[in-house]
Amino acid sequence: MKEQLLTFYKDIAPEAYHVEDAAYMLGMKSADEVAAFMDAVDEAKRDGLLMTKDGEYYRYAPAVAKGMMAEGIYKSYRKSFGFVVGPNLEEDIHISEEHRHGAMQNDKVRVRIIGAEKGRRREGEIVAIIERANTIIVGTYDRQKKFGFVKPDDERITEDIYISLDHALDARSGAKVAVEIIKWPEGNELPEGRITAVLGYEGDKGLDINCIMAQHKIPFAFPEDVLKETESISMTVLPEKGRLDLRNEPMVTIDGEDAKDLDDAVSVKRLPNGHCQLGVHIADVSNYVVANTAIDREAYSRGTSVYLVDRVVPMLPTILSNGICSLNAGEDRYAMSCIMEIDDDGTVVESTISPSVIRVDRRCSYREIYQALEEDIIPDTLVPLMPMVKELRNVAETLMDMRHRRGAINFEFPEFKIILDGDGTPLRIVKRERTIAEKIIEECMLIANETVACYLRDHAPASVYRIHETPNAEKLAALQNVLQYLGRNERFTEDVTPKDVQKFLESVSGEDIEQVAQVMTLRSMQQARYSANNAGHFGLASECYTHFTSPIRRYPDLMVHRLLKKTMHWHDGYSKRDDDIAYLAEAAEHCSMQEQVAVEAERDTDDLKKVQYMERYVGEVFTGRINSITGFGMFVELENGIDGLVHVSMMEDDHYFFDEDHFLLVGRRTGKQYHLGQEVTVTLIKADTERRQIDFVLGEVENLAALQRRWLDKSMKRDSQAGRKKGNAGSSAGGRSKAKKSRNGKSGSGKGKKKKAHASRKRNRSKGKHRK
Repeated sequence: MKEQLLTFYKDIAPEAYHVEDAAYMLGMKSADEVAAFMDAVDEAKRDGLLMTKDGEYYRYAPAVAKGMMAEGIYKSYRKSFGFVVGPNLEEDIHISEEHRHGAMQNDKVRVRIIGAEKGRRREGEIVAIIERANTIIVGTYDRQKKFGFVKPDDERITEDIYISLDHALDARSGAKVAVEIIKWPEGNELPEGRITAVLGYEGDKGLDINCIMAQHKIPFAFPEDVLKETESISMTVLPEKGRLDLRNEPMVTIDGEDAKDLDDAVSVKRLPNGHCQLGVHIADVSNYVVANTAIDREAYSRGTSVYLVDRVVPMLPTILSNGICSLNAGEDRYAMSCIMEIDDDGTVVESTISPSVIRVDRRCSYREIYQALEEDIIPDTLVPLMPMVKELRNVAETLMDMRHRRGAINFEFPEFKIILDGDGTPLRIVKRERTIAEKIIEECMLIANETVACYLRDHAPASVYRIHETPNAEKLAALQNVLQYLGRNERFTEDVTPKDVQKFLESVSGEDIEQVAQVMTLRSMQQARYSANNAGHFGLASECYTHFTSPIRRYPDLMVHRLLKKTMHWHDGYSKRDDDIAYLAEAAEHCSMQEQVAVEAERDTDDLKKVQYMERYVGEVFTGRINSITGFGMFVELENGIDGLVHVSMMEDDHYFFDEDHFLLVGRRTGKQYHLGQEVTVTLIKADTERRQIDFVLGEVENLAALQRRWLDKSMKRDSQAGRKKGNAGSSAGGRSKAKKSRNGKSGSGKGKKKKAHASRKRNRSKGKHRK
């Protein structure tokens, strides 16, 4: 009975589950069975294998011995407590303020279990900080007479940061600043820092985005040595030995209307044998960014350009990215050309890869090409190039057919663009359509990347690849469970192929479960990344793939260009290390990390502007679809791509639990269910710009103010409940005692500027509260 009970709580219902519901689910019907079941529950509680939650709800919590050591990431929840979490920890470890010992949000720590009472959350004490996470912190500066403080914007970083005046960059009170930590907190002392940048003051244009950039350590400018080095770069482009002279070949660029760094051009012609000759011509950045120079070191450090909602932070100085490296129409440019002969099946039967000199005939936009091909709206200057444009469409369709036969997976998720005014205020959100024009360029770039990857695989001692590994087996199993619940008996084996996934997605196209299937399938996928090991690209159904086509904005592409030149014994632009496997592995990992930083920063700026856009609609009713479900609620996406949370505590018609196996929220009393893709009506009750969060409630709201007060009360209650565990009262008292000593200026020995400053800071805050 006990084993059956623990299996249920561990594997079937990992979220908290009512004990009577558990008995019912396990088929306990007679009085004797229920009595035996409750005895098993009591025994499991005594053994520390079950912990209570909200009275009669239980969840699995394996017993842990006192004194055990563990490692994880510290997550601050409020000033008085936090948790250590990690993939190897089956249960989060509660850390009271007195046992935090200077750990800060996201620090990697070593923790000792100091309490593991039966049925209760594990308590821990941090004994070592393995790795600090917050070297740069963004916050608001408060200048006082002899020193200052920075209050972090991230409320999870609970300490103010002491700033001596000689480290304040003459910032005034109220300034948003970036701070580098120069001394970490010890005992009662605050962390100490120096202001590295004054980001701006309230009302400054772009300040909100500046703060996000600083949080993600995205640079605002290029170092002086980099800018000085660009001054010596020759802007003269001449034919030279070894370069193909393609200046008389008709070619175009096709980009977005606001693009400024044009790094790819395309050309195509029909050969006498009926095949197509497709040319993909990429800016030869390696001609200007030579290995081991100041420009190269900065480009490596950045790893990628960052495309934020209101600006581009380029990988290279503008004189390169928008100037001599950009393939501007009518101007001679150095390029790396990949010229491929493609047969009717989409197979590259022959290819030439070589440095070249080119001259683009015309710059085209996606909209222009779409209108010319689909609506027969053709500007006069484009008319002479239309035979080539039509041939580009033909070869793109051939390549799309080839990829489809091969099993490439195509997710059709809509994209949205936020339109801002000159001050950064979001005006509207528009859906971006992916037309034949975008597909033409996408197919040309994909086949060039693949052709170059295969060439380097066969000719270079080592290379860097763009890889996408096979899907996560556990997540595929979760997808199968959801599909079975929805009436689809799909089976994915361990050796699943892209073709298997593609056929499945096509089989549900147009059905009610299409969105659920797309979302769950995408979640089962691994993250694409760079690697020195060729593991293939699952999503593209490609055995060998790399990034070659965007060296202006991606460092791995620049590395690939250097590798190509090295195999060709080109005379300059690379170094001895460029084909060293150890260097390539390290660089690939670094570039993958920088790519993730860029993605997170882009997402944060988008989220901020979305919240700002929705502020004006608080109280209004919308129709949306559920696009994600968690244990704490469900996210509802509106037609404009904005999504917000319906917290489970605000679903007051029942007590809902998360059925993780089937991705459902289920009412315990009524059995009412909410599933992915379901259409719901919601009311916007909060748009929080500081947290970049949007909150909905289900249905229409009659008294918005009352509901908002209720939402706030429940939010505060959730916060307090998360830390309200046995032993927490004592740690809270300790925290209060420590604060009292600090306010009286008697903390520790009472010596040291930071301790006195801390006490002064407390007194000033207290006075401020009384004045208000």
